[in-house]
Amino acid sequence: MRNNIAEMEFLYSQESIATQFSRDKFHQFLQEDMIFPLKGVRKKYSKNEIIIPEGEVTNEIYFIESGNVAATKDGENVINFYAENEIIGLTNLLLDSHSEYAFQVISNELFVTKYDKESIIEKVINTQEGYFYHYVHMQNQVSQMIEKEQLLRLPSEQRISLALLILGTKFGEETNDQDLIGFPKSISKGMIGQYTNLNPNTITNVLQKLQEEEIIYPARRAFYVDIFKLEIKLDQVLKK
Repeated sequence: MRNNIAEMEFLYSQESIATQFSRDKFHQFLQEDMIFPLKGVRKKYSKNEIIIPEGEVTNEIYFIESGNVAATKDGENVINFYAENEIIGLTNLLLDSHSEYAFQVISNELFVTKYDKESIIEKVINTQEGYFYHYVHMQNQVSQMIEKEQLLRLPSEQRISLALLILGTKFGEETNDQDLIGFPKSISKGMIGQYTNLNPNTITNVLQKLQEEEIIYPARRAFYVDIFKLEIKLDQVLKK
């Protein structure tokens, strides 16, 4: 494995690695006919369904086609969110491994393509490209963990503001205004609280303050975020 990673870093820059071995290209790679072609099973889930319960043995890997998923710990802590083109279950390639988190559907519906983990392991360890794709996936996972740890160290207002920026940029809906995005309806205020480890009252107070500053704009059952203004606010505060 180390030799393959060293060779990859010699041949490619970090930027080109992320581009050439992206998640969507990994999905295409799995289905290629020339080397170990894999056939996944497409499945639909409804809101609140549990894809993988916490602690359950799982030998399947899921590629999200559409919809949103929350990873939770102990039934109350939201660790992360997953959306289109993201992968669930690839972090641990050991067979019969226990899931560290529960994965629950938070959108109205979710479509995934499900693969047998053993088949993916075979293709990953027997092809050079497979190593590269798994390496990029693990790098992304580490980056997300570091980002989350840094977020949790911030004071309440900055923590919530950064969470809105991260989640809005990742999951939000584009509008006619390039600076304004629709915050994902599937992520409630309660989930923001669980994600940031803050109580609902704190979330409500900070959102009210951001509304007064014209950084967020309420709408029916949702709100919009001015990403440009939010970035300026965070930049000014975090540099102090």
